[in-house]
Amino acid sequence: MAYFSLISNTHPTASSTDSLYDFMGDFHNFKHLLPEDKIENFQCTADQCSFGIKGLVPLTIKIKEREPKTRITFETLGLAKFVFTLHIHFLPEQKAYVQMEGDMNPFIKVMAEKPLLELINTMASKLAALTI
Repeated sequence: MAYFSLISNTHPTASSTDSLYDFMGDFHNFKHLLPEDKIENFQCTADQCSFGIKGLVPLTIKIKEREPKTRITFETLGLAKFVFTLHIHFLPEQKAYVQMEGDMNPFIKVMAEKPLLELINTMASKLAALTI
């Protein structure tokens, strides 16, 4: 396995980062960050969600940790070949960014890094555009 860490662009947010933190703490709202054209079978409960990304295996993620008004960390469940942690960072100057880190097969890493970076940049852009 090979470690990777990807960081999205940082964006100014349309809503306060406190509001966004509260909004993203509810898994029912996680779907708002995902690219609609690439997500299949989105299902969620209060504690976790699962969905498929076209061309990849279905994912199940849960909230791992909350750092009040600063960061929410999500982690994958049940995937042996693609383990990652997703952090949504809320900065005090009303900015936010998304970070993904984890381990994957080195050969897959070469092919997956660009689409994953596009995914987290899309997530960060959508997060910044939310008006709550």
